[in-house]
Amino acid sequence: MSEGEHTIIGKIPRERLNQIASRKLSALGVPVRLAADRETLEGELAFSGRVVHPATGQPIPRARFVVAGHDKLRFLDLPLAVLGEVSFYEHERSASLEQAVAQACGRHAAALQDVAARMRALRLEAAFDPERLAVRAVVKTAAHAFEILGGVDAVRVSRVAPVQGQPFEVAATFPPLALAEYATPAELERYLASAVGRMQAAPAAPRSAAGSASVVATPPPRNALTLAALARVFGEEAILAPNAMVELVQEFVYGNTRLRFVATREMGTRFKGRLIGPNGDVWADRFDLESFPGTSHVVARALGAPEVEPPPDVGPAVEVGGGAASVPSHLMPHPGEIWVMSVVVEEAGPTEVRYVGTDIDGKPYGAARVLKRSDFEAVFTNDRGGWRLLVQIDQVQEGNVIYRQLDRQRQPMGGPRKMSTAILVANFVPEGAAY
Repeated sequence: MSEGEHTIIGKIPRERLNQIASRKLSALGVPVRLAADRETLEGELAFSGRVVHPATGQPIPRARFVVAGHDKLRFLDLPLAVLGEVSFYEHERSASLEQAVAQACGRHAAALQDVAARMRALRLEAAFDPERLAVRAVVKTAAHAFEILGGVDAVRVSRVAPVQGQPFEVAATFPPLALAEYATPAELERYLASAVGRMQAAPAAPRSAAGSASVVATPPPRNALTLAALARVFGEEAILAPNAMVELVQEFVYGNTRLRFVATREMGTRFKGRLIGPNGDVWADRFDLESFPGTSHVVARALGAPEVEPPPDVGPAVEVGGGAASVPSHLMPHPGEIWVMSVVVEEAGPTEVRYVGTDIDGKPYGAARVLKRSDFEAVFTNDRGGWRLLVQIDQVQEGNVIYRQLDRQRQPMGGPRKMSTAILVANFVPEGAAY
């Protein structure tokens, strides 16, 4: 994916990305659901026998996954977790997706075979470690035994066992081994013996890549109602009713994990807080506003991570940048297509209608909007049991679409209008995918 595509995908609301991914996976016959955090799509792939363990060659019958973005999945358990993100959007059948996973496993197995061959060239007894998805060897010197683990990315010293003394783990900060630099086993042994002091100092470094990662507060969705927006309208001195229900939400990213902080008011200044990850609550407690150190401090402490970084500046919340090149090709509209925005009416009064967009489950998401009843009925059509806005694409040009709104008889009404392609993709779906 290009840098421009990453930009636009980062600005499309998460619910819309989930909707796109869910429809595609459903078309492949792969059911998905929202995880405990109510944000992440998860599911399970069943395989027919072509996907095999890269180290043992045993068939893998099924594998759990989460969806990344709108077009990729990431497996949660070894051995397939080592494959990273796997694209599913270009596949038309589940068998094709299974074949792609099988081929990725085959490439990983071939890479491990290459690592084993390089170890054996140095007369090391290399064996596959199926639990760690690596090739393992032990190099013995007069005073130490060094466990060597070779993965696809690097060959590293993982553990040292002194002849006299306690074994210790070698942190990932110790440089990887370049096996090609050693002509004989004796040269490798001399290097390892000379580097024991640096290996012993290494555990003082961060324990893992995740441990050194920082927590990043993500910007709110484009149409979210924020505290800053309320303060701009009502002023900072406006007060809440003493016992009114209040629920505040803020999202964070830690490494590759998304988390949600939720604070629910119980009474007065007393709140119940939860930090929710992919597998459920990471932290939960009650607190009073006067003693609460702030969301960023609580999240960092709960994860054992450095202080939360501020969200990046993404510009005005109502703007979605990017031209035609920023929208992935498989999401681009085409002339003649009809695109649909579905909404749920929350309240229909004699003069105004309050409505909100829907997520992948057909449930409301985002901030509600209000239109005069006459304006709402002029824009939206009550079609197939729900309210929808239908537009027909006339042209696609330079990051924008020229479209016309359709009435209840699906006839164009009014003149042509222009809309950013990015905004269209963020709020509408092709009509064929809407039912």
